Amino acid sequence: MTTYDALVIGAGYIGCATAYYLTAAGLKTALLERGGVAAGASRANYGNVQVQDAELAHSLPLVTAGFARCEQIEAELECSVGYRRIGSLLLIETEAQWQLMADRLPALHTAGIAAELVPADRLPELEPLLNPHSVLGACYHPHEGQVYPFALLWAYLRRAREKGLALHTHTTVTGFDLSGGQVRGVKTDRGMFGAGVVVLATGAWTPRLGQLLGRNWSIPHVHGQAIVTEPTERLLNNHIASAAFFEEMQDADANTAGAVLAISQAAHGHFLLGEAGLVTADLGSAATPTGQAAIARVVGRYFPALRRLRVLRGWAAPVAFTADGLPFFGPVGGIGGLILATAFKSTVIVTPLVGETVAQLVVQGHGGLDLTPFSPDREVAQIH
Repeated sequence: MTTYDALVIGAGYIGCATAYYLTAAGLKTALLERGGVAAGASRANYGNVQVQDAELAHSLPLVTAGFARCEQIEAELECSVGYRRIGSLLLIETEAQWQLMADRLPALHTAGIAAELVPADRLPELEPLLNPHSVLGACYHPHEGQVYPFALLWAYLRRAREKGLALHTHTTVTGFDLSGGQVRGVKTDRGMFGAGVVVLATGAWTPRLGQLLGRNWSIPHVHGQAIVTEPTERLLNNHIASAAFFEEMQDADANTAGAVLAISQAAHGHFLLGEAGLVTADLGSAATPTGQAAIARVVGRYFPALRRLRVLRGWAAPVAFTADGLPFFGPVGGIGGLILATAFKSTVIVTPLVGETVAQLVVQGHGGLDLTPFSPDREVAQIH
């Protein structure tokens, strides 16, 4: 058995960042992943550094501090991760959605986040490709960002491995070694790994690992799908999403979701079109014809000019979420040395801050953030 100071489970955004900050703090660290690097939701996303969907009651300090850290990430890692500034538009189709967006503005402005409601007749100034007749207007966030996901993940891993990180891919956790209420390591299909600290950054797989510990963590997931098109010249100025996401979030009975608009254009010109989602117990990553067709119909309605683009591929991934919109982030009560960092509403924007905070928890016993609202031990509604 190889023994480490810390084990990180899950090599997505949060896992790779956490492994980096732990090794940078001088801890002998191993990163374990059941598949390859970015095998889950971190390989199937737009890389958006977004504030538009921030949970307002508890998450704004995390989001605003995270955005500031993302703006410095290339300097910190001393390499390019494709970071660029973009804006975002949350499209509004109904009076109810307009009111939902209007109700969010005071909290956003108090937190220092620029946002404004824009009527439909002004939208061509911000996004010429958009069919303005399809919406009432939009909530405009001028200051967001975007990274190239794989560049960020591998930048963290390269820097961490330079500092001694051990990376074990295709290694599945099958159990935990517990003694006296303290985690001592994990059991895997490749043998035992010992450590006094274990961090679960495991997304949709977290409930299954929780069952091995006798915990019933309420972290459901959607089977999320998107489409990637051929590259074109720069045509899109913003990340585009729909205010309908907020209606789905507020509907406690909404166990399914059809295609809801979410569009970005990556720096290399490909359009990322989505998204279709369905709450499911399936942890597979196969795109479905019905989901892909639903995305194409929704995109064509708002952006008729994109109908001519050739689709290169579709993707799908299980994407974790929580009923209250808050992550499971912090120590687990009753199990010393176990930390959860998973189910973030928007992951990229908090990635460096979360990784650093976990390292602070391990080294100092506390971090610079109040993690009480995100406790893995809180009561969260079950979604079936």
